[in-house]
Amino acid sequence: MRSTARVCDVAFNTVADLLDMAGKACQLYHDQHVRGIEGRRSVQCDEVWSFVYAKDRAKDWAEPWDTAGSVWTFTALDADSKLLISYMVRKRRNTRSAAKLMKDLEGRLRKRPKLTADSLKAYGRATKKTWGTTAHLSQVRKGEDTDHNTSYVERHNLTIRMANRRFTRKTNAFSKKMSRHEAAMHLFAVYYNFCRIHQTLRVTPAMEAGIDGKLHDMDWIVGLIEEITEPPKKPGPKKGTKYRPRRVVK
Repeated sequence: MRSTARVCDVAFNTVADLLDMAGKACQLYHDQHVRGIEGRRSVQCDEVWSFVYAKDRAKDWAEPWDTAGSVWTFTALDADSKLLISYMVRKRRNTRSAAKLMKDLEGRLRKRPKLTADSLKAYGRATKKTWGTTAHLSQVRKGEDTDHNTSYVERHNLTIRMANRRFTRKTNAFSKKMSRHEAAMHLFAVYYNFCRIHQTLRVTPAMEAGIDGKLHDMDWIVGLIEEITEPPKKPGPKKGTKYRPRRVVK
């Protein structure tokens, strides 16, 4: 962000505010348009680790102690279209976080999916809580040679780390605020689903999933920001000062 501010010759806060607006616009668009997905999908679930402000071993002295430390991004990926259907940025890697992901996923699909996840027990509890005992969930341990695997979502984890600088390990690009971390993930999700051509599919995941028939670009995302941004107001008199009409001398 500081490099962008220097290149564009603007203040750092200008770039930060633009990221917040982009994150909000992308969050609203994803929530409204990634819904009503037809067919019985094969969905793979996983979580990506990162941290905000400081790692767990150093968060005791961190100023925002309530948000500092590890952050888990839960993702649900369609194995066929490679569409990022649902994602959640959470502080805890537990059943409550997994249940929130499953609940959101349920609202975006027409039919009950075939779920595949790693051996985290939270997925089993969350799946039963959302879809009941008839839910189709396969959990595998890493390294096991089975018919069910999480290879697509594991590869997608790498895509997140390569495309989103805040997830890159052993750098100083980590998020300093939880809100900025979430905004960056919202921006990535819309860019990945609607603007980035998948190398194997030759189309965007949204086009492959049948929820969008057009390839979008970054100018389109700028348009999304403008749609939720109020037009600037005309400057008026400063607070604390009384307006005095100009005296005309005859």
